[in-house]
Amino acid sequence: MERDFALLQRFDGNVVGLEEQPVRISYRDDAGAKRSYVPDFLVTYRQGAPKLVEVKFSTDPALLAGTLKSRFAAASTFAADRGWRFSVVTEIHIRTPRLGNVTFLLPFRDRTAIPAFKATILMALRSGGHSAEGLLDMFGTDRASALPTLWGMVARLELHADLDRPLTMRSQLSLPEVDHGRAV
Repeated sequence: MERDFALLQRFDGNVVGLEEQPVRISYRDDAGAKRSYVPDFLVTYRQGAPKLVEVKFSTDPALLAGTLKSRFAAASTFAADRGWRFSVVTEIHIRTPRLGNVTFLLPFRDRTAIPAFKATILMALRSGGHSAEGLLDMFGTDRASALPTLWGMVARLELHADLDRPLTMRSQLSLPEVDHGRAV
């Protein structure tokens, strides 16, 4: 599940950094014993405070029993002292349609776009959004050849798609919003 969380961060245009097991936090448990805790991730954002993240299954016995409360309280305090946030993320937040979409898009991410196909797609989208199918229809018999360029552009966040809904050929694509020269 941690791998899936990390994959989701790669497809978030606001995420600029992801560090695994970033800090060791010392604290005292409810019985007063010295303990230490290492959260799973530190996520840094283009906009917004960094976030310490613990990934747990919602059915984790320790989570359900509340035995992790002092650990999480220490992490919350540690994070707040640095202007960060702390959160526990479960499969309910991770195993979503977005995960299915980014898993599908991942193989396209590093594929080289064919410049002529990319230019045609960008030009068409300057006049507004189109479905993936509508964009591919512009290529006629080269439709199958243009498909990897199209999905690669979505995978690299060069095109916007609603990744929270299952991607299909009817999915609407558009140019991403830009803030100070960067996609948001």
